Amino acid sequence: MNPISKLFFVILLTICPHQILAKEGSDFIVQACDHTLYKALCVKTLQSDPESHAAANIHILAKVVLKHAASEANQILDQITKLHGQTSDQVIEQCLSDCSENYQDAIDKVEDAQLALESNGYDDLNTWITAAMSDADSCEQGFNDQPGHKSPITDLNNTFSQLCSIVLALTNKLREH
Repeated sequence: MNPISKLFFVILLTICPHQILAKEGSDFIVQACDHTLYKALCVKTLQSDPESHAAANIHILAKVVLKHAASEANQILDQITKLHGQTSDQVIEQCLSDCSENYQDAIDKVEDAQLALESNGYDDLNTWITAAMSDADSCEQGFNDQPGHKSPITDLNNTFSQLCSIVLALTNKLREH
């Protein structure tokens, strides 16, 4: 590389480092997400979070998705609380009450999973995330068991479960290394 090319590259890197380096980070994100069932959600979640742009390994990407799963669980619990105060249907009220308990438990399990990830406890993380997914499924099943009553949080439950699935896929890749 001649000196002028080197100078041009250094100037370009100085002026536009995020655009140049983001491409490399974006490629890494896409590669990592190729191993998940929900690739589009994985890519969207990671590309929306600045922490993942500079990620040098899958561990960091798993941490970012786990953070988003925790946030989603908290948003769902807030939505459940909001909906609980707006319904007069006793069946829906009971289902929402059960879902509230499920998501309080799921939030605790995701927090345990975050601690497990920090200590590279992938088996423990798998256990906690699987249990959190089960909590979301139990919430949804409560509505399904009541004829004529549809869950108002199905899409949120699905997103939470998909984020958890992405975490499991990413951490399974970590186990291989």
